[in-house]
Amino acid sequence: MFCLHYHNFKIALVSIASFIFGCIFTFNILEIDNENSFNGFESALELKTDNTKLFNSLQYFLIIVVISSADNLARRKAIRETWALLAKEDELVKCYFVIGSKGLSSNKILELTKEQIKYNDLFLLSVPDDYSNLSTKVLQALVWFEREFNFNYILKCDDDSFVNVPKITKELKSRLLKIHNLYWGFFDGRAHVKRGGKWEEQEWLLCDRYLPYALGGGYVLSQPLVHFIYENADNLSLYSSEDVSVGAWLSPLNITRHHDIRFDTEYLSRGCSNEYLITHKKSPHDMYFIYKTLETTGKLCEKEVKLRKSYQYNWKVPPTLCCLRNDTIPF
Repeated sequence: MFCLHYHNFKIALVSIASFIFGCIFTFNILEIDNENSFNGFESALELKTDNTKLFNSLQYFLIIVVISSADNLARRKAIRETWALLAKEDELVKCYFVIGSKGLSSNKILELTKEQIKYNDLFLLSVPDDYSNLSTKVLQALVWFEREFNFNYILKCDDDSFVNVPKITKELKSRLLKIHNLYWGFFDGRAHVKRGGKWEEQEWLLCDRYLPYALGGGYVLSQPLVHFIYENADNLSLYSSEDVSVGAWLSPLNITRHHDIRFDTEYLSRGCSNEYLITHKKSPHDMYFIYKTLETTGKLCEKEVKLRKSYQYNWKVPPTLCCLRNDTIPF
C-alpha cells in the first residue's frame, strides 16, 4: 500500500512539475512533424497571432545561442558564472542555452525544471538530444528567435566555448556595423566530407568538399541572414554538422563572409591569445581560470601560447587552396 501511495505521489509530483515546466517553456518549446521537415510547424504559444513577435517590445543587439545538452549542467554553470556575467552587463545582450528535450526521463525533466526556475535561460526543443540532431537544433533555434525576437545579430557557440562578449559587441558596434549581411567566424573551404565516425555524412552530394563555412565553435550571423534561413526553413537540407549546414544554406547569397583569426573555433584550440574573441574546447575549469585571469589582469591569458598554426582565408583562389597555415600569422 505504501509503495502504491508513493508511486501515486511521484506521478503527481512529476505532473505538477511538468505543468510548471510547460508554463515556463511555453515560449521555448518547438514542435516539428519529423526531423527533416518544418511542414505543420507551430509555436506552442497558440494565442499569439502569426504576424506579431512575442517579445516585440524588446530590441536586443546580440542574442547568444549556446548549444548544450541536458547532461551538461556543469558547463552551463561555468558559463553562467564566467563569460555570461559579461553579457549581463549589457542589457541589449541575451544568452540562451538550447537543449533537445525529446525522450528525456521524468527525472531529467524535473532537473531542467528546477534549473529554468532558477536561471530562466533555457530553450528546449522537441528533438532528441544527440549529435545527429545538431543541425535540426540550430535550424529550429534560428527560426524561433527570428520569429519571436527583435535583434541585430545572433552568435551561435557551443557550451565549451569561452566568448569575450565585450570585445564581440564592440566590434559589431564599430567596425562591422555597416555590413548588412554579415557571416563572421573562422572559415574553412577545403574540408573533406566525413565518411565515417559520429560526423559521417550520407546526404552530402553537392561536391567532394564541404562548401566554405564558419567553424561551429562560434560564429555570428546578422539578422537578415537569420531571416533568410527562417523564410526558407522548409526547403533547407540538414547535414550531419550544423556549421557545414549553415555554410551550405548561405552559400548562394551575396554576403560578407568575414574570416577572423581571432575566432579560435576549430576542433582543437590553437592556444591562448589575448586577441581571441571566442576560444573553443574549454572545460569548466578552463572557463573559471580564463575568467579569473580576465578579471584580475584584463587579459584572457596568464601567458600567451601558440599550439597550432593559423591561416588567413584566401578568397581569390579555389576553396581547396584557401587555407594555408603558416608561422607568420601571430595567433
